[in-house]
Amino acid sequence: MELYATGFNAWNQLRFEDGGNGLHLHQEPDDIRVFTRVLSDDAIDHVDPFISYTLVRSRPAGGLSFRLRSAGMVPKEHDALRAAADDDDDIYKSQSAKLGHVNFAEASNGFVIVYGRLDTFHQYQSMRDLLSHKYNNNLKETPGTDTTTTQHTFSGFPNVVQLVAYETGFAALSSTGQVWTWGDERYAACLGRDVDDDTSPPNKPGLVTDLEDLPTGPITKIAAGGYTLAALTAGNDLYCWGDRGRSAVILDDMGDRPTPIVIDDNDIADIGVGDQHLIALTVDGELFTIGNNSNGQLGLQASSAASWTRVDLGLDTARQSIVGVAAGSRNSFVIVRNQG
Repeated sequence: MELYATGFNAWNQLRFEDGGNGLHLHQEPDDIRVFTRVLSDDAIDHVDPFISYTLVRSRPAGGLSFRLRSAGMVPKEHDALRAAADDDDDIYKSQSAKLGHVNFAEASNGFVIVYGRLDTFHQYQSMRDLLSHKYNNNLKETPGTDTTTTQHTFSGFPNVVQLVAYETGFAALSSTGQVWTWGDERYAACLGRDVDDDTSPPNKPGLVTDLEDLPTGPITKIAAGGYTLAALTAGNDLYCWGDRGRSAVILDDMGDRPTPIVIDDNDIADIGVGDQHLIALTVDGELFTIGNNSNGQLGLQASSAASWTRVDLGLDTARQSIVGVAAGSRNSFVIVRNQG
């Protein structure tokens, strides 16, 4: 399998195969402005883009197990959390996904959420807050450093299979298709639900009821970035919602409630959401992007795309097919399967 990427690359977070593990001393990395193959492995099953690095779960050729590979500059807080989690099974349910996937998400405003045992979310004001509280300041700060922590715990959320962050909050998905959102009350449009300080406060996980009992089945995937959130149904319908006033992505029908999004009448197999762009994969294997392209995150020549635009990777369709997509804040990723 192969991973293709395009877009923001200031920390070499799109460079896996040429030593992309930080900044070179005398070279400022250029953005990648067309989809380019950045990794080849026997299997690739998950991509977690962070602002300064990318984490990929893959299996090397001839290997029997999956491993985590990273490109870019990993913040010391993330390194510290991963190291601590290696020896602690309490806060992480899945040791195969140390940072990302199910258990961890970091919003652009710095807030952090971790899904732990006992069906509980643990929220902190920052990564340092989490490390200080859970791991006795694993960063080994110097004496005098303020390690006062603020933790909020939300219990009673079973079977969470996905946890994502947007600019000022979070969304979670259960194995039965329930979606919960919570975040900064000033951006309530991103919650996709009614807000009431007594019965459904914005800063606590609340059920998005508009995503219940949909015509094409339950939600199977969620994605978020900037001030836009997205959800896919089992029947391959795409729903989006968010704050139109702050989002640079112009989706004609998007509002503060989940709304069906049509891409040339295609069924949608996968979706990724960045700060100001979206990337979608159709069931037929076609790739579409929309939004801002200032860093090349759309893989197009234009500076932006006001409507969904098809992107051709130039694959040999007789033996190659796109099987997944992901979006970082200002970059995009495509997973390609080789056959034969």
